[in-house]
Amino acid sequence: MVPAELIETARRPFRAAGRFAWHFAAAKLRHDPFFSHLLAHGLIPDGARILDLGSGQGLLAAWLMAAHAWHRDGAPGTWPGHWPAPPLLGSLHGIELTPRDIERARIGLRAHRARVQFVCDDIRAAPFPQADVIVACDVLHYVDADAQESVLRRIRTSLAPDGMLLLRVSDAAAGWRAGLDRAVDFGMQIARSGRANGLTCRSEAQWLALLDALGFNVTTRPMGDGAHEANRLMIARLGRIGRLGR
Repeated sequence: MVPAELIETARRPFRAAGRFAWHFAAAKLRHDPFFSHLLAHGLIPDGARILDLGSGQGLLAAWLMAAHAWHRDGAPGTWPGHWPAPPLLGSLHGIELTPRDIERARIGLRAHRARVQFVCDDIRAAPFPQADVIVACDVLHYVDADAQESVLRRIRTSLAPDGMLLLRVSDAAAGWRAGLDRAVDFGMQIARSGRANGLTCRSEAQWLALLDALGFNVTTRPMGDGAHEANRLMIARLGRIGRLGR
């Protein structure tokens, strides 16, 4: 169970960014298991330089900053006992295509500009800084198959030698749940940016084959049950140079 106080702490900065940002933050942090999974399993190391692809309104940065501050300032008594202590964020560089989301992120996280920055750009062309952790949560299916491979190649180049890619995808072979994921993504595109583009989806097996060919060693975790059962978190680390990675 995610502490309600933690969700409230993480969404509080977005009040200044408007009603949509405020309510979206609460709903996303409460219902998307990705955020609690990061903390529960200690996936982000202390001092990590994070590259957040498709960063939206900056929820990942807000979540990590809030978790560390809340734990530091007296939450240990209510912090979930099976969760490790939250990480201290080193830096976060977010890339997001939607100008409205960039504006919300900059307003909500303006107190943390020394460590957190957001740029409005296309992940297919934007420069990627070196990073210890690269997060691509529900973003690669918005670009075509060739671009997916290109972005993954650039991710490999940008990762530190002991770095990690956290790739959240929907398994296109998961039946009606995959269809529900696609419908939700279309709806969110319209709500956040007023537009909806086509999606390029792959099955879990196809994602794993692509990552293997590019030389990643991958561990896959399910990301929930019920309506979330199609979601997969792929934890990819640098390995050999694959046949597509040469």
